Amino acid sequence: MKILCATDFSEEGQAAEAKALELVRALGGELVYVHVSVETPLYGEAAFAMADIERVYEAQRRWADDTMRARVAAAEKAGVPARAVLRVGVPFEQIVEAASEEAADMLVIGTHGRSGLNRLLMGSVAERVLRLAPCPVLTVRPANGRAHTRAA
Repeated sequence: MKILCATDFSEEGQAAEAKALELVRALGGELVYVHVSVETPLYGEAAFAMADIERVYEAQRRWADDTMRARVAAAEKAGVPARAVLRVGVPFEQIVEAASEEAADMLVIGTHGRSGLNRLLMGSVAERVLRLAPCPVLTVRPANGRAHTRAA
């Protein structure tokens, strides 16, 4: 069984990583981590600093690559065959495309659990992936239920 785990390294992403690792350990198969870097196009005066922006993007890509290598090493140390796929673009589009290209049997993704106006304004990568993915999708929340809720 090939399980693709989409992660942005957030608390929600880490919850998805843990669940995906647990599933592959229980069911056998391969774990494929996917991370999508978002590089926002710049216009006007901001475009003049493009060389600086490109350095920032490159640093982000290096950090993501290093982080993914660490995730793969940890999975393999736990006895789970794993590898990483790094992509650039619109997260939900790239995740769905990766699931298709990898012929994933299941996709695991974290969710913020937004609702109401916040969901309308912020959108949901997980929701779009859920609707468009070519395979079953498991959405996972962190153990505390809502990552952005704090005690008063």
